Amino acid sequence: MAYPVLEVQHLSVTYPSDGGAVQAVRDISLEVFKGETLALVGETGSGKSTLALAIPGLLDRQVRVEAGEILYDGCSVKSMGEAGWRRILGSKIGVIFQDSRSALNPVLTVEDHLIETLRAQGKLSKKEARARSSGLLQEVGIPEGHGRLHPFELSGGICQRVGIALAVCNDPQLLIADEPTSAVDLMIQVQILDLLMLLKQRLDLALLLISHDLAMVSQVADRVSAMYHGRIVESGPKEEILAAPAHPYTRSLIQCQPGLQHHYETHPLRAIPGSLPIPGQNFPGCAFAPRCSYAEPKCQEGVPGWMEVSESHHAACINWRVVVEGNWGKGIKG
Repeated sequence: MAYPVLEVQHLSVTYPSDGGAVQAVRDISLEVFKGETLALVGETGSGKSTLALAIPGLLDRQVRVEAGEILYDGCSVKSMGEAGWRRILGSKIGVIFQDSRSALNPVLTVEDHLIETLRAQGKLSKKEARARSSGLLQEVGIPEGHGRLHPFELSGGICQRVGIALAVCNDPQLLIADEPTSAVDLMIQVQILDLLMLLKQRLDLALLLISHDLAMVSQVADRVSAMYHGRIVESGPKEEILAAPAHPYTRSLIQCQPGLQHHYETHPLRAIPGSLPIPGQNFPGCAFAPRCSYAEPKCQEGVPGWMEVSESHHAACINWRVVVEGNWGKGIKG
């Protein structure tokens, strides 16, 4: 069996605070295979972006990876050493940031950004890199002449396209996209998403997509993992997760998504009851139990392990069978 392009094993990440260490990612494991899209979904503050930055090693210096292992193409990142991992990051892994404008250097032109990134691996002359950058800008739909502009002279949509061009310019095998459409309007979102899918198909990329937009996820993902309070609570094929979620949190997340059928009187949006946990708050058992209508005393006795819903679908919930049965009674059909 082929190795996953990316494998994360039992990763935990903490932030410092005045009150002590705050655990943002708690014992996360996932894998992404060549050519597939894994979507990581969850509310703001669930730890998705921290995980996205931890994988390529882009966290701030004061943030600590407390435990876990990251493997690229079957090889441990630790065994590669810092120099070896940097070579992999420069050529095999691309990252698209949530706000591409803030990730760009304001004193460099668009073309300068691309030339510098293309030449970082030492394979191209400046002339070759300039020619390659021109082709890349055309491929991602940036109008002619914009290569000579600086980030502050560009719209949000164009900045996001520049970010995509930078992420794919060295033909990576893995692309990590952190909320790639959240900073642009709806029309531009559709264009950016179409561009991402075209590039993914052309390069046969493995894509780790971080998003809270379940409508978008339903269009592009192969598998979905739901994250809550630093943990993955459910993971499986898109069709199973969206049609019959087995964790109460995933179910609630789907139910509170807006749609054309919603009306404030006849079909109001369903809110998830209660409040998000305070960052760093610890629970003796399931962190979602205080907000969960399926919770019972034993949910607080320990963190639930993975329950097998199907061969490729797992949920960290002791009452998953009741949740699945309730989906069809409440009209969740994807």
